Amino acid sequence: MTHAIYEFALPLPITQAAYRTAQEFASQQPTSDKVEQVRLNTLAVLVVQDYLQMMEIPTNLAAGDSWNPVTRLCADVADLKIPGVGRLECRPVRPNQTTCQVPPETWEDRDRRDYDRNSQEYDDIRVGYVVVQVDESAREAQLLGFVPTVPTEELPLSWLRSPEDLLDYLYDLKTASTPGRALANLGQWLRGIVEEGWQAVEGVINPPTLSPAYAFRSRGIAFRRARLIDLGSQLPHPISLVVEVKSESDQETAIYFQLQSTEDQPLPTDISMTILSEAGDVILTGQSTEILEVKGAPGERFNLQVSLNDTSVTQEFVI
Repeated sequence: MTHAIYEFALPLPITQAAYRTAQEFASQQPTSDKVEQVRLNTLAVLVVQDYLQMMEIPTNLAAGDSWNPVTRLCADVADLKIPGVGRLECRPVRPNQTTCQVPPETWEDRDRRDYDRNSQEYDDIRVGYVVVQVDESAREAQLLGFVPTVPTEELPLSWLRSPEDLLDYLYDLKTASTPGRALANLGQWLRGIVEEGWQAVEGVINPPTLSPAYAFRSRGIAFRRARLIDLGSQLPHPISLVVEVKSESDQETAIYFQLQSTEDQPLPTDISMTILSEAGDVILTGQSTEILEVKGAPGERFNLQVSLNDTSVTQEFVI
């Protein structure tokens, strides 16, 4: 579940208008370091702005903190507002860099689902971090990719998802996924932010009993949640999917999956679990009595499919 850093980079021109705006903003700064920071940040924002406009995704450039002279002076910000979705943080890198600096003031610790869709706060939340390689000698930029969240100030470029994935991600945020398919952001779980429908295990399983192997693996696990899965007429009652997440390093997260009965009776043995890559390739399969384990890097996306005969339910995850 890893990839080369630049395999899906998207080349984009840096326009003369972008250079003029970047120079104007930079000239207002008090130090040479701040001049460079603001100039690169502005170019990154304008490159992303041009790309989204080309893809017919509306933006509100003037509403971003990066377009506010006072905020631009006081903080290292490069945000672009997308109405009805939120803010994208557009972080610049130079050619040959393998990591991107993401200052803590741009980290997001709020969940926009806690706000009304029509509220100002809903659109003010950062929903992703786009990395733009700026090559001024070639007068060109490379849109390297994005991650939905950042767990560290130094983001490895190998964690990035493709620009094409960015479009799908923004579409999902704009339209909201259907129940049962809503994206579960495991990186956010580790920060205590959990999507609707996921509950503490004891709120789903009564009594909250797990298999001995699962209980053993629970030691040291950072976060655990469960949700009900309804397989319709195939089962007279819903079952529970239990997910545990453990950050093993900055670049690797372990995830464990197990199915549990919500009734005082065993699960049918013919229920299967299948972990699929974002492209739909099978990564791992198991039966209802097994525990599935996968590991991946922040930003990686995959699906878990629970099936019984001809009925299946799919849950989407991003690390």
